[in-house]
Amino acid sequence: MEFSSSIYTIIVVLIGTAIGVVIAYYLVRQHYLNKIKLITGEIDKSLKKRIGEALISEQYDLDGLERSVKRLINEKTSEIDNLKELERFRKEFLGNVAHELRSPIFNIQGYVYTLLEGAMTDEEVNMKFLQKAARNIDHISSLVEDLVTISMIESGEVQIEYSSFNIKELVKEVIEFLDLPARGRNIHLHMKTNTENDLYVNADRQKIKQVLINLIGNSIKYGRDNGSTTISLEDLHQQVSIEVSDNGEGISPEHLPRIFERFYRVDKSRSRSQSGTGLGLSIVKHFIEAHKQKIIVSSVPGIGSIFSFTLDKSK
Repeated sequence: MEFSSSIYTIIVVLIGTAIGVVIAYYLVRQHYLNKIKLITGEIDKSLKKRIGEALISEQYDLDGLERSVKRLINEKTSEIDNLKELERFRKEFLGNVAHELRSPIFNIQGYVYTLLEGAMTDEEVNMKFLQKAARNIDHISSLVEDLVTISMIESGEVQIEYSSFNIKELVKEVIEFLDLPARGRNIHLHMKTNTENDLYVNADRQKIKQVLINLIGNSIKYGRDNGSTTISLEDLHQQVSIEVSDNGEGISPEHLPRIFERFYRVDKSRSRSQSGTGLGLSIVKHFIEAHKQKIIVSSVPGIGSIFSFTLDKSK
Protein backbone atom coordinates (compact mmCIF):
# COMPACT_ATOMS: atom_id res chain seq x y z
CA MET A 1 0.00 0.00 0.00
CA GLU A 2 2.82 2.40 0.90
CA PHE A 3 4.61 1.56 -2.34
CA SER A 4 1.47 2.31 -4.42
CA SER A 5 0.98 5.61 -2.57
CA SER A 6 4.55 6.67 -3.39
CA ILE A 7 4.09 5.77 -7.07
CA TYR A 8 0.88 7.84 -7.12
CA THR A 9 2.72 10.79 -5.57
CA ILE A 10 5.48 10.60 -8.20
CA ILE A 11 2.92 10.54 -11.02
CA VAL A 12 1.21 13.63 -9.58
CA VAL A 13 4.62 15.36 -9.33
CA LEU A 14 5.46 14.60 -12.98
CA ILE A 15 2.04 15.70 -14.23
CA GLY A 16 2.25 18.93 -12.22
CA THR A 17 5.70 19.69 -13.62
CA ALA A 18 4.61 19.06 -17.22
CA ILE A 19 1.56 21.30 -16.83
CA GLY A 20 3.69 24.07 -15.33
CA VAL A 21 6.19 23.99 -18.22
CA VAL A 22 3.42 24.03 -20.85
CA ILE A 23 1.65 26.97 -19.19
CA ALA A 24 4.88 28.96 -18.89
CA TYR A 25 5.74 28.38 -22.57
CA TYR A 26 2.25 29.35 -23.71
CA LEU A 27 2.21 32.56 -21.64
CA VAL A 28 5.59 33.74 -22.93
CA ARG A 29 4.74 32.88 -26.55
CA GLN A 30 1.32 34.54 -26.40
CA HIS A 31 2.76 37.64 -24.73
CA TYR A 32 5.21 38.34 -27.55
CA LEU A 33 2.82 37.38 -30.34
CA ASN A 34 0.39 40.00 -29.00
CA LYS A 35 3.12 42.63 -28.88
CA ILE A 36 4.30 41.90 -32.43
CA LYS A 37 0.71 41.96 -33.76
CA LEU A 38 0.11 45.31 -32.08
CA ILE A 39 3.27 46.89 -33.53
CA THR A 40 2.67 45.41 -36.99
CA GLY A 41 -0.89 46.77 -36.99
CA GLU A 42 0.34 50.24 -36.08
CA ILE A 43 2.92 50.14 -38.88
CA ASP A 44 0.29 49.13 -41.48
CA LYS A 45 -2.10 51.81 -40.27
CA SER A 46 0.58 54.52 -40.36
CA LEU A 47 1.80 53.45 -43.80
CA LYS A 48 -1.66 53.64 -45.38
CA LYS A 49 -2.40 56.96 -43.71
CA ARG A 50 0.89 58.65 -44.68
CA ILE A 51 0.84 57.52 -48.32
CA GLY A 52 -2.80 58.51 -48.65
CA GLU A 53 -2.13 62.00 -47.27
CA ALA A 54 0.86 62.45 -49.54
CA LEU A 55 -1.12 61.49 -52.64
CA ILE A 56 -4.01 63.79 -51.73
CA SER A 57 -2.08 66.89 -50.66
CA GLU A 58 0.95 66.59 -52.94
CA GLN A 59 -0.34 64.65 -55.93
CA TYR A 60 1.01 67.27 -58.39
CA ASP A 61 4.26 67.92 -56.46
CA LEU A 62 6.73 65.10 -57.13
CA ASP A 63 9.41 66.70 -54.95
CA GLY A 64 6.98 66.91 -52.05
CA LEU A 65 5.92 63.31 -52.58
CA GLU A 66 9.57 62.22 -52.61
CA ARG A 67 10.23 64.05 -49.33
CA SER A 68 7.17 62.46 -47.76
CA VAL A 69 8.23 58.97 -48.85
CA LYS A 70 11.75 59.52 -47.50
CA ARG A 71 10.37 60.63 -44.16
CA LEU A 72 8.16 57.54 -44.12
CA ILE A 73 11.14 55.29 -44.93
CA ASN A 74 13.17 56.84 -42.11
CA GLU A 75 10.32 56.33 -39.66
CA LYS A 76 9.78 52.73 -40.72
CA THR A 77 13.51 52.04 -40.52
CA SER A 78 13.40 53.20 -36.92
CA GLU A 79 10.37 51.01 -36.23
CA ILE A 80 12.12 48.01 -37.83
CA ASP A 81 15.07 48.62 -35.51
CA ASN A 82 12.63 48.62 -32.60
CA LEU A 83 11.17 45.33 -33.82
CA LYS A 84 14.67 43.84 -33.99
CA GLU A 85 15.28 45.01 -30.43
CA LEU A 86 11.97 43.46 -29.37
CA GLU A 87 13.00 40.19 -31.02
CA ARG A 88 16.35 40.27 -29.19
CA PHE A 89 14.52 40.92 -25.93
CA ARG A 90 12.08 38.10 -26.68
CA LYS A 91 14.92 35.62 -27.18
CA GLU A 92 16.63 36.80 -24.02
CA PHE A 93 13.39 36.54 -22.07
CA LEU A 94 12.66 33.02 -23.37
CA GLY A 95 16.22 32.02 -22.51
CA ASN A 96 15.76 33.31 -18.97
CA VAL A 97 12.46 31.44 -18.56
CA ALA A 98 14.03 28.24 -19.86
CA HIS A 99 16.96 28.68 -17.47
CA GLU A 100 14.63 29.26 -14.52
CA LEU A 101 12.64 26.12 -15.37
CA ARG A 102 15.63 23.91 -16.15
CA SER A 103 17.07 23.70 -12.64
CA PRO A 104 13.89 22.62 -10.78
CA ILE A 105 12.93 20.21 -13.57
CA PHE A 106 16.37 18.55 -13.51
CA ASN A 107 16.17 18.37 -9.72
CA ILE A 108 12.75 16.69 -9.86
CA GLN A 109 14.01 14.24 -12.49
CA GLY A 110 16.96 13.32 -10.29
CA TYR A 111 14.81 12.71 -7.22
CA VAL A 112 12.17 10.70 -9.12
CA TYR A 113 14.68 8.50 -11.00
CA THR A 114 16.57 7.82 -7.78
CA LEU A 115 13.32 6.65 -6.19
CA LEU A 116 12.45 4.49 -9.18
CA GLU A 117 15.89 2.88 -9.14
CA GLY A 118 15.41 1.47 -5.68
CA ALA A 119 15.24 4.24 -3.09
CA MET A 120 11.45 3.87 -2.97
CA THR A 121 11.67 1.13 -0.34
CA ASP A 122 13.79 3.25 1.99
CA GLU A 123 11.20 5.22 3.98
CA GLU A 124 13.67 7.82 5.21
CA VAL A 125 15.08 8.49 1.73
CA ASN A 126 11.80 8.41 -0.22
CA MET A 127 10.10 10.99 2.02
CA LYS A 128 13.15 13.24 1.93
CA PHE A 129 13.35 13.13 -1.88
CA LEU A 130 9.60 13.64 -2.32
CA GLN A 131 9.74 16.70 -0.07
CA LYS A 132 12.61 18.12 -2.14
CA ALA A 133 10.70 17.43 -5.35
CA ALA A 134 7.67 19.20 -3.87
CA ARG A 135 9.77 22.30 -3.10
CA ASN A 136 10.96 22.42 -6.71
CA ILE A 137 7.36 22.11 -7.91
CA ASP A 138 6.46 25.03 -5.65
CA HIS A 139 9.21 27.06 -7.33
CA ILE A 140 7.82 26.24 -10.80
CA SER A 141 4.34 27.16 -9.59
CA SER A 142 5.58 30.53 -8.28
CA LEU A 143 7.36 31.22 -11.56
CA VAL A 144 4.24 30.45 -13.62
CA GLU A 145 2.11 32.61 -11.31
CA ASP A 146 4.52 35.56 -11.67
CA LEU A 147 4.61 35.08 -15.46
CA VAL A 148 0.81 35.19 -15.53
CA THR A 149 0.89 38.44 -13.52
CA ILE A 150 3.52 40.05 -15.79
CA SER A 151 1.63 38.97 -18.92
CA MET A 152 -1.67 40.37 -17.62
CA ILE A 153 -0.04 43.66 -16.60
CA GLU A 154 1.63 44.25 -19.97
CA SER A 155 -1.47 43.26 -21.94
CA GLY A 156 -3.54 45.78 -19.96
CA GLU A 157 -5.71 43.13 -18.32
CA VAL A 158 -4.80 44.14 -14.77
CA GLN A 159 -7.12 46.81 -13.45
CA ILE A 160 -6.50 48.89 -10.33
CA GLU A 161 -9.43 48.46 -7.94
CA TYR A 162 -9.21 51.52 -5.72
CA SER A 163 -10.53 51.45 -2.19
CA SER A 164 -9.89 53.28 1.08
CA PHE A 165 -7.92 51.31 3.67
CA ASN A 166 -5.63 51.86 6.63
CA ILE A 167 -2.06 51.35 5.42
CA LYS A 168 -0.89 50.83 9.02
CA GLU A 169 -3.11 47.78 9.38
CA LEU A 170 -1.87 46.39 6.05
CA VAL A 171 1.79 46.77 7.07
CA LYS A 172 1.09 44.98 10.37
CA GLU A 173 -0.64 42.20 8.42
CA VAL A 174 2.35 41.74 6.11
CA ILE A 175 4.83 41.79 9.03
CA GLU A 176 2.83 39.04 10.72
CA PHE A 177 2.71 37.07 7.45
CA LEU A 178 6.52 37.23 7.05
CA ASP A 179 7.34 36.76 10.71
CA LEU A 180 8.34 33.10 10.35
CA PRO A 181 10.98 33.52 7.57
CA ALA A 182 12.28 36.62 9.39
CA ARG A 183 12.69 34.63 12.60
CA GLY A 184 14.53 31.95 10.61
CA ARG A 185 17.32 34.46 9.97
CA ASN A 186 16.81 36.37 13.21
CA ILE A 187 15.83 39.52 11.29
CA HIS A 188 13.70 41.99 13.24
CA LEU A 189 10.73 43.51 11.36
CA HIS A 190 9.18 46.66 12.74
CA MET A 191 7.06 49.61 11.62
CA LYS A 192 7.53 53.27 12.52
CA THR A 193 5.38 56.31 11.68
CA ASN A 194 5.47 60.05 12.21
CA THR A 195 1.87 60.13 13.48
CA GLU A 196 -0.30 58.25 15.95
CA ASN A 197 -3.34 58.68 13.69
CA ASP A 198 -4.57 56.07 11.25
CA LEU A 199 -3.35 56.60 7.68
CA TYR A 200 -6.00 55.86 5.07
CA VAL A 201 -4.87 55.64 1.46
CA ASN A 202 -6.75 55.32 -1.82
CA ALA A 203 -5.23 52.34 -3.63
CA ASP A 204 -5.65 48.70 -4.61
CA ARG A 205 -5.20 46.92 -1.29
CA GLN A 206 -4.33 43.50 -2.70
CA LYS A 207 -1.71 44.85 -5.09
CA ILE A 208 -0.09 47.08 -2.45
CA LYS A 209 -0.03 44.05 -0.16
CA GLN A 210 1.86 42.15 -2.87
CA VAL A 211 4.27 45.09 -3.24
CA LEU A 212 5.01 45.06 0.50
CA ILE A 213 5.39 41.26 0.58
CA ASN A 214 7.90 41.40 -2.27
CA LEU A 215 9.92 44.30 -0.84
CA ILE A 216 9.99 43.05 2.76
CA GLY A 217 10.51 39.48 1.57
CA ASN A 218 13.56 40.57 -0.43
CA SER A 219 14.99 42.35 2.60
CA ILE A 220 14.72 39.03 4.48
CA LYS A 221 16.15 36.89 1.68
CA TYR A 222 19.12 39.12 0.92
CA GLY A 223 19.63 40.84 4.27
CA ARG A 224 22.14 40.00 6.96
CA ASP A 225 21.49 37.42 9.66
CA ASN A 226 20.61 39.14 12.94
CA GLY A 227 19.71 42.27 10.98
CA SER A 228 16.60 44.42 10.83
CA THR A 229 14.03 45.73 8.35
CA THR A 230 12.08 48.92 9.01
CA ILE A 231 8.83 49.88 7.28
CA SER A 232 8.45 53.64 7.68
CA LEU A 233 5.15 55.46 7.09
CA GLU A 234 5.13 59.24 6.85
CA ASP A 235 2.09 61.49 6.58
CA LEU A 236 2.79 64.01 3.78
CA HIS A 237 -0.58 65.82 4.04
CA GLN A 238 -2.03 64.64 0.69
CA GLN A 239 0.06 61.50 0.36
CA VAL A 240 1.62 58.80 2.50
CA SER A 241 5.27 57.89 2.00
CA ILE A 242 6.17 54.22 2.45
CA GLU A 243 9.80 53.15 2.90
CA VAL A 244 11.24 49.66 3.31
CA SER A 245 14.81 49.89 4.60
CA ASP A 246 17.27 47.27 5.78
CA ASN A 247 20.83 47.06 7.02
CA GLY A 248 21.83 44.31 4.59
CA GLU A 249 24.69 44.09 2.14
CA GLY A 250 23.36 46.82 -0.16
CA ILE A 251 23.47 47.06 -3.96
CA SER A 252 26.39 48.34 -6.03
CA PRO A 253 25.71 51.50 -8.12
CA GLU A 254 26.19 49.65 -11.45
CA HIS A 255 23.31 47.31 -10.61
CA LEU A 256 20.78 49.90 -9.42
CA PRO A 257 19.47 50.96 -12.88
CA ARG A 258 18.63 47.35 -13.77
CA ILE A 259 17.23 45.80 -10.60
CA PHE A 260 13.61 46.22 -11.80
CA GLU A 261 14.27 44.27 -15.00
CA ARG A 262 12.75 40.82 -15.26
CA PHE A 263 15.09 38.04 -14.13
CA TYR A 264 17.92 40.47 -13.38
CA ARG A 265 19.90 39.29 -10.37
CA VAL A 266 22.55 41.26 -8.51
CA ASP A 267 24.15 38.18 -6.95
CA LYS A 268 23.23 35.24 -9.19
CA SER A 269 24.77 32.52 -7.05
CA ARG A 270 23.05 33.73 -3.90
CA SER A 271 19.76 34.42 -5.68
CA ARG A 272 19.57 30.82 -6.89
CA SER A 273 19.89 29.54 -3.34
CA GLN A 274 17.00 31.77 -2.22
CA SER A 275 14.50 30.21 -4.69
CA GLY A 276 13.26 33.54 -6.06
CA THR A 277 11.65 33.81 -9.50
CA GLY A 278 13.51 36.99 -10.48
CA LEU A 279 10.21 38.74 -11.29
CA GLY A 280 9.30 40.23 -7.90
CA LEU A 281 10.77 43.71 -8.33
CA SER A 282 9.46 43.96 -11.89
CA ILE A 283 5.94 43.26 -10.58
CA VAL A 284 6.47 45.83 -7.82
CA LYS A 285 7.43 48.50 -10.36
CA HIS A 286 4.43 47.72 -12.58
CA PHE A 287 1.97 47.84 -9.67
CA ILE A 288 3.31 51.14 -8.32
CA GLU A 289 3.31 52.76 -11.77
CA ALA A 290 -0.25 51.52 -12.31
CA HIS A 291 -1.13 53.70 -9.29
CA LYS A 292 0.52 56.63 -11.16
CA GLN A 293 3.36 56.70 -8.64
CA LYS A 294 7.08 55.94 -8.80
CA ILE A 295 9.27 53.62 -6.78
CA ILE A 296 12.71 54.88 -5.84
CA VAL A 297 15.67 52.86 -4.60
CA SER A 298 18.83 54.03 -2.91
CA SER A 299 21.54 51.75 -1.62
CA VAL A 300 25.07 51.78 -0.23
CA PRO A 301 27.12 48.58 -0.37
CA GLY A 302 27.79 47.30 3.12
CA ILE A 303 25.22 49.67 4.66
CA GLY A 304 21.80 48.67 3.30
CA SER A 305 19.01 49.58 0.89
CA ILE A 306 15.88 51.74 0.91
CA PHE A 307 12.89 51.24 -1.40
CA SER A 308 10.33 54.04 -1.24
CA PHE A 309 7.08 55.05 -2.93
CA THR A 310 4.03 57.18 -2.19
CA LEU A 311 0.27 56.63 -2.23
CA ASP A 312 -2.52 59.18 -2.34
CA LYS A 313 -4.44 59.61 0.89
CA SER A 314 -8.16 59.00 0.98
CA LYS A 315 -10.17 62.17 0.70
